[in-house]
Amino acid sequence: MPKRMSKTLAAEIADRAMAVVNPANRGLTLGAALQRHGFAAASLPSDDRLADRSAIIAWLIETYTTP
Repeated sequence: MPKRMSKTLAAEIADRAMAVVNPANRGLTLGAALQRHGFAAASLPSDDRLADRSAIIAWLIETYTTP
């Protein structure tokens, strides 16, 4: 059974990613945070989705809560 992500954790990971100024490095931070919390690696969203906190949260919930 795949691991499911809560909305609170998605917001925490998005906040951590948004703290990184360089959008290219946000993907690295996002990937590291997902791995740290035990989530399988997924293809990361495009740089334009990484520019907005709410878009990151929506992507995380969509990717890690659907079966």
